[in-house]
Amino acid sequence: MKYHFFIIGLGQIGCSLALALRKSKVAAAIYGKDKQYKKVYSQVLDEYLDDIEAGVRQSDIIILSTPIKEIQQLITEIAPILEEKKILLDTGSTKGEIVREMKKYPKKILIGGHPMAGTVRAGEKAWQAELFSGKPFFLCFPHHYSKQGKPVIEKILNKIGAVPVEIEPAHHDFLAAVTSHLPYIISIILFSIYLKHYRRNRLVDYFISTGFLGSTRLALTPSRVGSDIILTNKNNIIKNIKKIIHELDRFQEQMETDEIFRIIEFIKREAEKRRKIYENAVF
Repeated sequence: MKYHFFIIGLGQIGCSLALALRKSKVAAAIYGKDKQYKKVYSQVLDEYLDDIEAGVRQSDIIILSTPIKEIQQLITEIAPILEEKKILLDTGSTKGEIVREMKKYPKKILIGGHPMAGTVRAGEKAWQAELFSGKPFFLCFPHHYSKQGKPVIEKILNKIGAVPVEIEPAHHDFLAAVTSHLPYIISIILFSIYLKHYRRNRLVDYFISTGFLGSTRLALTPSRVGSDIILTNKNNIIKNIKKIIHELDRFQEQMETDEIFRIIEFIKREAEKRRKIYENAVF
């Protein structure tokens, strides 16, 4: 069976989904909308629809792929007009507040989603049909009625190569805080230190290595996306910031007191654990 899709938010995730859906041959038609029309969207869409109500009316599955706060607003706009059996899925990076909004509509098939995929590249060069291949795609079901859409969405995700993983929204945000959101904040802070204290040194650019570039890569995340992540997962992120401050304080203390053997043992132990995780990794 093929479906009509309406994708709101034509950034990397939205357009990559459009390409993946087309390649997997599960789409009868793909409609889309963004802040404003761009000619390049014709590469991934059958039709650009500026009217949200028309897009919802013509589609079986509506995908919200905008920043988180905008997703919340779109849910309030679309859910009341969503017809029976039609499915609304989002792709936001946090799930707690989005799913809380979805729970207000117990007779609609609304599903919280989050693909663990994406790069910091921008524009059409970032659109990839294979972006989701082998990657987890988390699914949160706000209520029992939402589970009517589970077989359809899981089938589609399997077709595009993603791995559907059902999870509670609170558990999702708890884990994402340390594996995704904290690294983003550390990336920004490290780059900020470089700008404030080292950028004017005429030799510093000769020292920029793959380590620095890799560690600050996430600082390229669009500010609207990043700020919404921080605002909607604040408590979990704060807890992890406190943990990293505690660990840094302890490490600094060991350096200041010349506890070299403890430092060496710590470095060796964590490096070995890191290697073992990679050896058995599913990512």
